[in-house]
Amino acid sequence: MAVAPVAMARKPPVIDAPPFPPPPPPMPDVAMAGKFVAAAGAYHDYINQASAISPSFVDAVAVGQSLRAGSAYEPGQLRTGVVAYAAIAVLTDQAFVNAVRASAPLPEDRYALVRKIFADPKAALAFDSGGRATGIAKHALVSGGMRLYDAGNSVRLAAYSMQHEPWSLQPVPDLDTRAEAIKRLSTSPRPTPGSETQSLDMMIAGSLSAGAALDPAPGPYTGLVVRAVALAALAAIGQANDEMVPHLGWLTDDYYLDHCLAEAKLALFECLAVARPNYEDVFCLGQHAMKDTGGCVVISAGGTVPVDIVVKPLEVPRARIHQAPTKRRRRT
Repeated sequence: MAVAPVAMARKPPVIDAPPFPPPPPPMPDVAMAGKFVAAAGAYHDYINQASAISPSFVDAVAVGQSLRAGSAYEPGQLRTGVVAYAAIAVLTDQAFVNAVRASAPLPEDRYALVRKIFADPKAALAFDSGGRATGIAKHALVSGGMRLYDAGNSVRLAAYSMQHEPWSLQPVPDLDTRAEAIKRLSTSPRPTPGSETQSLDMMIAGSLSAGAALDPAPGPYTGLVVRAVALAALAAIGQANDEMVPHLGWLTDDYYLDHCLAEAKLALFECLAVARPNYEDVFCLGQHAMKDTGGCVVISAGGTVPVDIVVKPLEVPRARIHQAPTKRRRRT
């Protein structure tokens, strides 16, 4: 059958190809919420200021100034700052950051990783550099806490050696007001210096190291250290920014550190309530404001502090001499 010329001249229909899919949204930058950065800066500033207190006091004015410097932290802010500072220290390890980012290049991957970490923060330790990240977090906290602990112990011992100086035996000049001033400092958030914020921002960006290379810390890891690494993992994929703050509060909670800091503050208040001469204020500062607080940080991160051993003379009980009961003669 012959094909009509018109049919032979007809061109095949043009089918438009589907448009090229848009590229996936870019990976968010590494980011940490401003609230966490401020708390971390306040914590680090307090550690630096308090651990620099010298035990060489020369007068009552120096004691009062040091007492305020060593007591100037609010426990809730300090706890948040401890976890946030450890997380920021982890972000200085580019191997860990790169491993986390490589595991979640797409939005659905990042969402899956967020869900996994929320279900179990230990999931953040599964990356190739998870052990090293944990070592950095633990080292950052233990080293800072021990600086404060050791400085506090030196101040505490000074309270005994300084008692030969007449001014140390005099009553505290502001006896009626200094306890209330310490309580106000203990309930007020500590401001964050701009220099601290700048340094922490550089650490988050990976342009400032947290210290020397560290070997992975041996397990088991405390919950606080694990949550710090988890917070760092979320920050590495841009999921710890200001918008995520309402969902991340649980990562900065820690039952032990909460109660330990509360006990340290309570012991400080009770100590100041009965302290009278200047050297007793020095003891309160060294033992409760500094040493106890430093110990709280160290132990919450899985470190250990020296045990104070007090040696007392052994009291040997006197041997009892058995005496035969005397017989009484009955009267007749």
